Amino acid sequence: MDSKSIPKTYQEAVKLDKSILQGAGHGRTVLRLVLAGNANLDFLAPAVRVGLADEGFEVVVRSSAYGNWISETFEEPQAASDDLWVVWLSGMGASRGMTERPDVDVASVAAAAQRLVDRGVKVVVIHPEPLLSEDDPFSPFVAWRRGISDRLSELLPPAVVQLSVEHLVRRLGSESWVATRYWEQAKAPCHPDAATAVGLELAGVVARMLRPAVRAVAVDLDDTMWGGLVGEVGPEGLDLDPDSTGRPFIELQRLLLDLMARGIPVAVVSKNDDEVARRPFTQRPEMLLSLDSFVRFDASWRPKYEAITALAQQLNIGVDAICFLDDSAKERDEARRMVPGLIVPELPDAPAKRLEHLIRSRLFMTPVVSEEDRLRVEFFKRAAIPAPADLDEYLSSLGMTLDTSRVDASNMDRTLSLLHKTNQFNLTLWRPSPSELAEFVADTSNYAYTYRLKDSVGDAGIIAVLLAKPMANQVSVAGWVLSCRVFNRGVEWAIAEHLAAWVVAQGSAYITAPYCVGPRNALVADVLANIGLQEGETKDDVKWFTADRLTPPKHHIKIVER
Repeated sequence: MDSKSIPKTYQEAVKLDKSILQGAGHGRTVLRLVLAGNANLDFLAPAVRVGLADEGFEVVVRSSAYGNWISETFEEPQAASDDLWVVWLSGMGASRGMTERPDVDVASVAAAAQRLVDRGVKVVVIHPEPLLSEDDPFSPFVAWRRGISDRLSELLPPAVVQLSVEHLVRRLGSESWVATRYWEQAKAPCHPDAATAVGLELAGVVARMLRPAVRAVAVDLDDTMWGGLVGEVGPEGLDLDPDSTGRPFIELQRLLLDLMARGIPVAVVSKNDDEVARRPFTQRPEMLLSLDSFVRFDASWRPKYEAITALAQQLNIGVDAICFLDDSAKERDEARRMVPGLIVPELPDAPAKRLEHLIRSRLFMTPVVSEEDRLRVEFFKRAAIPAPADLDEYLSSLGMTLDTSRVDASNMDRTLSLLHKTNQFNLTLWRPSPSELAEFVADTSNYAYTYRLKDSVGDAGIIAVLLAKPMANQVSVAGWVLSCRVFNRGVEWAIAEHLAAWVVAQGSAYITAPYCVGPRNALVADVLANIGLQEGETKDDVKWFTADRLTPPKHHIKIVER
């Protein structure tokens, strides 16, 4: 979102929200979101809709009956139609406006959240906010509220995303946050302008739950990763003292290290002599990152945008999923112009202000970290090793297996994530809401499978999803996505073979695959042709491929049914 269009007040959010509602229905994924809890959360709705509209979602918001949200989770037909619940266990609500400190039944809150999760609903729980009474650090309200948060952390299901708003209270200040008249008149937990800040934060959390903004980072070295120019002062002259002016550079390295642990690979893109650029990583013990940390180390004198383009090709991802960090405004501007779509945040000139700037951008927010996320960086490092000249022999030697599993509660989140974030190999560009996907999967006559790739080196996790629907005497593919990590290994042929066997078992003989032409999924057409589908009519940017049977090429993958 452009910083100029970010609403700062509730009235600004309402104005922007009206314009968004007037333009609803333009191809955005529709999310049905419920605001619930022990307070009135209506003031959050405009900012939530504004923030998510900027992320490509159309949001239908409803509020659960005040104080009755736990009972509503027993109403299965209603809850099953929702995509996401936001539950704010407000400190103001729990304390009846700071008049009492009851023993809150957190176990019932956790049980209600579990009921929603069991139905495929995504849940965000907001912990109690700091209260005005806590301006006295010795107030009994401090321990009381923290006790509630501790029990929530202990009892809530792992699938629930837990959010604290303490950072927003600090940022706005208690004077701007607290407005007791709104509690007295409307049972709102904070000032409407503060609720707008919470709504925008929620929008960022929900968007990142479904679609990560950044999938790789390209980072400069001189005056970005360390202070000084290594080519001029040598490793020994670099500013890296974590207890002095070198702290901001070590701070950035810590951020990058944490991103790697969450599945975001990092590459070096630097104008430097390669040997000189590598020396600080082996000669300065203060460095948190090592040469082994990176999926690519590109230190040369060629333009940085060329190195970034090469990184995108190596990782098989679009440049619009790469974030470029560089202290030089000139390098940032050149990269933006030469690599359209590249994520290039402005970095403050003062190194000490950079981390705060990056955190508030929400670019790296990761509310959910999956098993596949943790496997991704190591997989990319292995993929960077050149394969032997005889690729067929190499693939055969890997001992690859493809575990196929029906989509169910255990892999639903990963399935939804792949459908939303995959761009290059995405047949229909269908980005379903959680409830839409759950409805498709609930029909057991549909083909709904995930695929997990393993080889002699390691486990790549779930890397593909294929959804298809039998219709009369034919089967129509509703969605097919494949992670860029496993291109050119024959995975697509193995998946097509599995689908073909299922089609035969259903007694069907005709297959249709609607290929929705997008800006980055051109390679899909070649795959469809190679598995025996013929291109037919084109209508509204959809090319219809059909075949009496699939004939995928040979591959070196053993298919294992789970």
